[in-house]
Amino acid sequence: MTMNNRIENLSDLQAERARLKNQIETSRVGIRRQFDDIKEDINPARQIVQTFTHLMSKPKNNALQMGVVRGIDMAISYSPIGRMAWPLRFIIRFLLKRATANYLSSNQNHLLQKSLNWVKDVSDDDPQPKLIHITDVKPKKNWKEKFFRWLKDATAEDDIPRAHVVESLPLVQPERPIRTPL
Repeated sequence: MTMNNRIENLSDLQAERARLKNQIETSRVGIRRQFDDIKEDINPARQIVQTFTHLMSKPKNNALQMGVVRGIDMAISYSPIGRMAWPLRFIIRFLLKRATANYLSSNQNHLLQKSLNWVKDVSDDDPQPKLIHITDVKPKKNWKEKFFRWLKDATAEDDIPRAHVVESLPLVQPERPIRTPL
């Protein structure tokens, strides 16, 4: 029913009352949303604080946080930040770990999709096969063949030099007195 129609009985009155209550409630919700949007637009300091608290909150994904912590520790230790005074190094390391872990955990689906698309794009290009002529390919020898060829070459009779016998004096140790501890 609309305002132009006349209310003739009790059910028409109840229906009109329910419609008006519903309209009032939807108007209140719309006005609250508009005020909240205006508050956010007017107050950039609140946005900065909210962003900072979101980035500095403890990350939820422990495996991701562990990987980020290890990576940042390695990166910082090899950079000029790693040679700073310890309070600054501690603060910068803490801020980087928290901000990076929270950013990655909040955008992990988007980042995963981008990385999978990148892998797909890279792997779509089929490399041109290199043509090899069969006559140019030499069979490779395995280690057994190499060993037996070396053994054959080492024991060939024509290459063995004849040993020269040299007479030597008998090996005798000189007489030494034996020392005893007592």
